[in-house]
Amino acid sequence: MNRRRAPRPSSSPTVHTLTVHSPFVQGAFIAYAYANASSLTPAALAVWVPVAYYLVFSYMDGTEYELGKPWERFQRWRRLHVIIGSGKRSWFKPRIVYDDEKALKAAETRGLKPDALGGERCIFACFPHGVVSFHHGVLMTDTAGFMTKFPTFVTERRDLVASITLAVPGYRELLMWLGCVDAGKRTAKKCLKANKHLYVLPGGEAEQMLTRRGEHRVFLKRRQGFVKLAIEHGSALVPVYAFGETDMYHTTDFLMRPRKALMKHLRIAIPLFWGAWGSPVPKPGTLAVVVGTPMRIKKVEPEAITRQLVDETHAAFVDALRALFDKHKKQCGYPDAELEVF
Repeated sequence: MNRRRAPRPSSSPTVHTLTVHSPFVQGAFIAYAYANASSLTPAALAVWVPVAYYLVFSYMDGTEYELGKPWERFQRWRRLHVIIGSGKRSWFKPRIVYDDEKALKAAETRGLKPDALGGERCIFACFPHGVVSFHHGVLMTDTAGFMTKFPTFVTERRDLVASITLAVPGYRELLMWLGCVDAGKRTAKKCLKANKHLYVLPGGEAEQMLTRRGEHRVFLKRRQGFVKLAIEHGSALVPVYAFGETDMYHTTDFLMRPRKALMKHLRIAIPLFWGAWGSPVPKPGTLAVVVGTPMRIKKVEPEAITRQLVDETHAAFVDALRALFDKHKKQCGYPDAELEVF
């Protein structure tokens, strides 16, 4: 039997760098603003004082690397129904299909308990990424009733998103109000240790670049980080597939090689796409988000996790995702669809 352990990160010394979240940088910014305030006109002060306040106490607060700052009232806001909900004026009609609603409710109940009393968190692993990931919005709000049925799967869950999206002022706050945090491994572990559920998109930028209208492609064969995370923390894995996600836009392979090179070096996906009327507006349609049955994972200490264990658990998850896809594709409007795993 192969007992090789899964590779562990190198034990290189921690390097402390100055970032916008560093107290030194924040203090320097405040000192500079104070020193130059006397030279500004009242009109300029009226603009720059709120901007400076936002930059120092919100944009630079570093909460995206901790537990974020979700806002439940915003997640329940009815106006979101117009964009991604089931209202009469909503652009597309999302719905949620549950593979086993009772098992999902039991998993939510276990999530309310501390670890010492059999508590268990869930990692929702969702596919496909698509160009925008509209299914993300469906499961982080109450626009399709998910928050009503499983409240703590939203309020006590953190969604991992790319760092670049949290660097955009304004948009960063919207995402964080919806429960998003940075997708780094360290942040994910902090959330699980704080008894939070996780929502991950394992395919990431690579899967985003694979998006093709009318095709069902997931980038999963070499993505095992979320599996090892589940084993290390004893978290259940919940497969999720969104039928219709890849039909929101047309995409093209034009300049694919240079775009992949940029993605590799900058970790930024640059999909070329167009939607309704050749614009960035998505094509109207139905988005069916299928939430699978939780796969319970036995907790194993990090030093005892073997490559074989990770491979076997990953293979079991891939099989569960395929089974979920095949079981529900007909009722979701894709009877002849085939799932491609890259």
